[in-house]
Amino acid sequence: MTQIKTVIVDDEGRIRRGIERMVRSLGDEWEIVGTFSDGLEVYEAVTNQSISFDLLISDIRMPEMDGLTLNKKLKSHLSFLTIFISGYDDFEYLQTALRDGAVNYILKPIDKEQFQIQIDEVKQKIEMLYEEKQEWLTMQEKASQLEYTKQVQLLSEMTWNEEKDISYLDWTRQFPGGCGCYQLIHISVDQVLSKTRDFLPEDWNKWSQAIEQIIEESVEAEIQVQLFNSWWWRGSKFSYWILLHMEERSHDYEFLPRKFTEQLRVTIQKITPFTASIAIGHEFKDLALFSNMKYDLLTLLQFRMIQGGNRVFQADSFQDIKGQKSKGISSSILKYTEQVINSFAQGKKDELLRSLQGFFREVEALPSPLMIKEAVHYLLIGIANHWIENDGYSEDPDLLTNALTITKQAVNFIQLKDQVKVWILQVMEKMVGLKKEQQNPIQVAKEWIKNNLGENISIKKIAQQVYMNPNYFCDYFKNQTGETILDYVTSARLEKAKELLEKTDLKIYDIAISVGYQDTKYFSRLFKQWLGQTPSQFRDQYFKSTADK
Repeated sequence: MTQIKTVIVDDEGRIRRGIERMVRSLGDEWEIVGTFSDGLEVYEAVTNQSISFDLLISDIRMPEMDGLTLNKKLKSHLSFLTIFISGYDDFEYLQTALRDGAVNYILKPIDKEQFQIQIDEVKQKIEMLYEEKQEWLTMQEKASQLEYTKQVQLLSEMTWNEEKDISYLDWTRQFPGGCGCYQLIHISVDQVLSKTRDFLPEDWNKWSQAIEQIIEESVEAEIQVQLFNSWWWRGSKFSYWILLHMEERSHDYEFLPRKFTEQLRVTIQKITPFTASIAIGHEFKDLALFSNMKYDLLTLLQFRMIQGGNRVFQADSFQDIKGQKSKGISSSILKYTEQVINSFAQGKKDELLRSLQGFFREVEALPSPLMIKEAVHYLLIGIANHWIENDGYSEDPDLLTNALTITKQAVNFIQLKDQVKVWILQVMEKMVGLKKEQQNPIQVAKEWIKNNLGENISIKKIAQQVYMNPNYFCDYFKNQTGETILDYVTSARLEKAKELLEKTDLKIYDIAISVGYQDTKYFSRLFKQWLGQTPSQFRDQYFKSTADK
């Protein structure tokens, strides 16, 4: 085992030095970390110099601070064993010492053989305490690893799952909450399909493992050093996710993820035959917004179609796109693009259609499909950028993703024009709804929730009713009401369930479904967690109390 750290305290120098000699004679496993002439000296050394030890050997009676007072003060914030040195007339002191947790005591004058016996007993107890501590630390580590594995599994499932009812957001309670912020990162290897001919199946497995090792080592080396909580997991083939959480936001927080992801991108390119594009999302406080952030990053990676891969894309890149002009886009196309976007922003449908006609007249004359695709994408991104600037993008996280697939799906130029026109007009219609004033968005949201308790309720759907960004809506709702949107929906559903239990003879299964829970066991467990009784117990007690009246 490690050395037993010992502190010796006695106001008589001769006795103090004698105890020190006897301790040193016991062998190398005993280490004296300090000798002191008074209890006050020890206390000040511990508090000012952060001295720690396993065994305190102390005289009981000392002038400034006696051994009993010292032992009691130090026990309030340190864990150690104590042997008191005492005279024959200190019996009452010794009783107090034993009550205060002293291991044993040695009478003056100190007998060397008796001292050896006492020290051996102490050594056994310290070794036993050390083993118990190590077992506890091992158990804690295993429990922490199990919890981490469970958390990663939950995140992985939410990455694959489509939008679900808000009741499923109960999984977020397994993660840190109440303070700090989260940030999601998505890593996607570039040009996987173009390299399928170059590698055998075993090669793919080798490089996949290599990339995973790079991510794992990077997370451990960079993120954890910065006192982040972090989780990483696999997405689809050759794509990966990282979730960061920081309880206290430092002044340089916004630079850390960017620095980390840039280094990660460089490392993947250096060690593997691949490059990778990485998307970094906005910060968010409520993990209930995970799905929205996931879709944001999937959409953000679409920009590599325009800008190329092997880049780090940040959520604010949307704002930068508006000012970028491709060398392959002519000035006439740029002019019509600006006219379309201006008409869109002003809600002038007729002007928009005329400008769009001019835009496609110029695009149709382009010599290659690639140039047509780039020009159309430039227009679509411009429209999406205006949508973002008006806090509407997250109302429809698939907005730009769906738009950028138009060039892939269209079989001819006529179909391309029609689909682009339809998409822009649909977004314009959404903008009209977005700009409608809401007198009381909280009341509108609550009313809609109560009217749809049995339906699939998601944060996105609720935010759509009040034309708000889901991220902003979650913060707004909590600031205005003092509770999270998840807690409000759960409370509203359980209140409705109570009403049905009291006023109807519906089966528990039917009541669960009618308030939005498809899993009866989950409904019953949640009901008991919130109300202290199962639905059946609640109903029985209600009818019993009614009958007694």
